[in-house]
Amino acid sequence: MSVSQYKKYIWLVDTIRANRKINKEQIDRKWSNSRLNEDHASRIPSTTFFNMRNEIEKVFDIEIKCDKGYYYIEETDLGSQTKQWILSQFALSQSLKTSREMRENIIYEFIPSGTQYLTTIVAAISESRVLLCTHQRFDSEDPHTFYLSPLCLKVFKQRWYVLGICHELDGTLDKRSPKMYSLDRVKSLELLDRTFTRPKNFAPAEFFAPSYGAFCGKDLKAEIIRVRLKEELDAKYLRSLPLHTSQKEPEPLIFEWYLAPTFDFIQQLRTYGSRLEVLAPQSLRDKFAEEAEELMKIYKK
Repeated sequence: MSVSQYKKYIWLVDTIRANRKINKEQIDRKWSNSRLNEDHASRIPSTTFFNMRNEIEKVFDIEIKCDKGYYYIEETDLGSQTKQWILSQFALSQSLKTSREMRENIIYEFIPSGTQYLTTIVAAISESRVLLCTHQRFDSEDPHTFYLSPLCLKVFKQRWYVLGICHELDGTLDKRSPKMYSLDRVKSLELLDRTFTRPKNFAPAEFFAPSYGAFCGKDLKAEIIRVRLKEELDAKYLRSLPLHTSQKEPEPLIFEWYLAPTFDFIQQLRTYGSRLEVLAPQSLRDKFAEEAEELMKIYKK
């Protein structure tokens, strides 16, 4: 699927969603004024429109329904975070294209690199095709080239990651698969004609359930992490933007999560400094206590 076709699909979903219910004549009028209408066509041919609806349901799992000539999308079809994110990003990009004033008055979080590979990876995931990837870790002097069967994409703190099954060039399977690769460390990426079989019943949301951030793996063991915040203001921010779906507040200013204490999550807790106290597990509490002692040694010097 080309980038232009991908944008047209999202345009149609966003147009129907924004109008709640809309007939084909109204869709055609909006299409005739769209920047994506490079051929300046006055309408979307019926066959093309039918195919677009089918492709949208297949690619995005969004069904465009029809009732007495009016097209609509059930809110339940737009429930996932991924769908909402895709549509909001598209709506914002279209607004910025049509208004120079808006471009100057919206400041967004910039993702510096790796985005050039997104279209290729999306195509590979959609078509179950293998990628030839050259990736260089920060702690390695030499790049590593391998075959990658991509399973899903994830963005975290200004970096895009792809989760995939890795095979060496000689065909051997990386025992740590599936694993994450940061796109800003990718040196080259080629979409091959080879296909792969996606693992049965693989669900990205379930795979990442016990983790926070870019760390993942079958060996991650979730446990209850409990902290106490000292300030109500911090608690309000945490309530409004939970760190994880398992977040609970059993008592005022005490928060709990059920996940693995990965490096990314520990880093997030560290941002609160002395305004946060780790209560459980004991191993994590001891870790924070040791770090506090090391800091004291540094500043006493």
